[in-house]
Formats: sequence, C-alpha cells, structure tokens
Amino acid sequence: MINKISLFAAALLAIAATGCRKSPAPEQNGKDFPVYTEPVPETTIFTNAEFIYNGDDIGEAISDGWVIKLYTDMEIDETGAPVGPGEVMQLLLNVRYDENQSADASFLKGKYSEMLNSGNFNAGTFVWGYQTNIDLPGGQKITLADATYYGMVADGSTEIEYDLIDEGVISITGNDDGTYSIEGILVGDLYTKRYFNWTGNVEPRNNVPETIPNSTLKTHLPDLTFAKGRLIDKGDYFYLGDLSYRCLLLFLVDETAEFPFDRPSGTSRVLRLEVLVPWETDFREGIPAGTYEIIQRNPDTSMDREKIVPGGAIAGLPDEFAEWKMAGAWYYEMVDSDWSKTYARIDSGTITVARGENGSHTISYILTDCKENAIAGTTVLETIDTYPKE
Repeated sequence: MINKISLFAAALLAIAATGCRKSPAPEQNGKDFPVYTEPVPETTIFTNAEFIYNGDDIGEAISDGWVIKLYTDMEIDETGAPVGPGEVMQLLLNVRYDENQSADASFLKGKYSEMLNSGNFNAGTFVWGYQTNIDLPGGQKITLADATYYGMVADGSTEIEYDLIDEGVISITGNDDGTYSIEGILVGDLYTKRYFNWTGNVEPRNNVPETIPNSTLKTHLPDLTFAKGRLIDKGDYFYLGDLSYRCLLLFLVDETAEFPFDRPSGTSRVLRLEVLVPWETDFREGIPAGTYEIIQRNPDTSMDREKIVPGGAIAGLPDEFAEWKMAGAWYYEMVDSDWSKTYARIDSGTITVARGENGSHTISYILTDCKENAIAGTTVLETIDTYPKE
C-alpha cells in the first residue's frame, strides 16, 4: 500500500512539473502592443450655486428639505433659462431637522446617499430624480426633471438632456474661510458616473411659509369686563344626532360693538365662547347656571365623542382665521371690524354662570390662551340679546 501511494504521489509531481513549464513567447512580428491606461474620470467644476430651504416640507419633523442648484458659467436668456454649452445639476437633500426652521446652512454639513425607498425621508439622503410633464396650450407638453438630476445644456440652446440621478454619494463640508464645498459621485439612468464639485459662499433663500401665530397677546388680561352680549343657538353643532347636548355661542363685547347680523362688527374687544348645555334648553331664556370646562382638542384638532356633553366648553380651533371658519373660544380686539392685530386662541379654563332671580347673568371666566396668557374677569348682564329672534 505504501508503494502505491508513493507511485501515485510521484505521478502527480510529474504532471505538475509538466504543467508549470513556460510556453514559448509568441513572435512579435515587428508590431508594438498597446499599453492599457486607466481612464481618468472628468470632474465638472460648477461655478454658480443657488440654495433654497424648504424646511419641514413633509410635516413629520424627520428632516428638512434643501434644494441646491449648481451651474457652470453660461449666458442667461430673457426668460431666465441658461443658454449652452454648459452643465447643470440639482440636488434635493433630506437634511438634519432644524426645530427653528431657520435656513441655517451649517445643517447642510455631512454626507448624503440615495433614499432607501420612495417613502424614506431620513436625514442624510437625497431624493431620486424623476420627470414631470407640464401641459401647454394647444395640447403640447413640456417634460422637465425634478428632485436630483444632472443636465447637459446644448450649445446655443436652452434645451437640456437630463440624467435622472438615483444613486451615489454627496459630501458637504465647511471651510476655514467660511465657504462651503460640495463634491460627489452620482449615477443616473444613463449609467454614467458624474464627478462634480463646487466651492463658494452659501446664501440660502428661506422658502418656508410664514407661520401665523394662534395668539398675539404679549401679556395677561386679568380683569376683563364687557358691556353686552349676544347668544346664538347652534343646535347639534357636531351632528351627533342623539339630542344629547345643545351648543350655544356667546359673544361678550363692549358698548361700541354692532350686530348687523349674527357676529359683532365695528370697534370692540370680543370674548367668543361656546358652551354645551342640555338639549331641551331654550336659548331665549339664557345660559343655564353652572360651570363649563374647556374641552381639550386632540392633536389633529378633533374632539373625543364622549367629551361632547353638557357642562363642557369648546377650545378654540387652531389655525383658522377667517371669521366664518372661526370656532371655539377666542379673544380678539376689533378696530373697524379688523381683528388681525390682537387675538388669542383659548386653550383651557372654566366659565361659570350664575343666574339672578330676574334672569340676569353673572359670567366669570378663568381662561388660558395657547401661549399661557391668562384671560380672566367677570361680566354682569341684566339681559342678553339672542339670535335669531324667532
């Protein structure tokens, strides 16, 4: 057995030795072979940039949207379009969320790669490029790129050949002199690597819509009294259909207020309150005595069904400033029927109503607006005007 193994091993060595012998070199027949040179990728140096801050454009406090537009030097025609030859690139970035929504360029620093999926807006990603069609008169359409894309502008033309970007990496850094640098490698549907960089100053344009505050009060109002009132029957305001409550709308106003219709006008301070009373209440007889507590709204501004019962009062509806859309408890000051300067959405508190033997109302209110300003006082009314009259 040992001899067979030895013979087998010797045979293997012989085969290996034969296989390792070099073959004779082919004849050159007098010609030189080309030498392979690895191609050096061309890098686009952009010289112009525009930065647009869209803030929390998806409304989920996950990231902020920034649009960066990069251009090489080109002429611009009367419509604002670049005239080639040249190159453009647009980056739509999901940047770290800024609670102040302040277009702070320092938040741009970092690395960005493609989104994991179409619903992923995590910071540190860019949005895939896509095409959008715009209908023109006469049935014509124009196709434009959006989100993240590269474009080649034809010589002497404004026409752009787009490459919709869907993968790659972008790096944004800050420099010691206060400038920023952007560089990256991106690939799109033309399967070409786009190497690019830009360096310069960042002067962002803040594209976040101005937020209208729900209260402009700058101080407490601890001793509010009013001269007259208007009471309006709103019936089953929430359309529950079970006759479990009735909603009464009360306006407390100064003597100078006018009531050409249901709501006050003119020049006056106004306290607007909505209270929930038993269904059988006759509003012409006034508000039943008792304490009415402001019902907290849910984050989506709705109210829980089980809380819509007699003894409650309605918190102000956020972000609705048209007079015909206003709902719930508000305080505002009218000047020639304009109340856009001083107002407050009431968020919590209590309203206490005491009734006199002659039908008078003593209405006390301890309220707080959405900025924690106190709104309080007591108003005594011998009578309250009602609407409609019949």
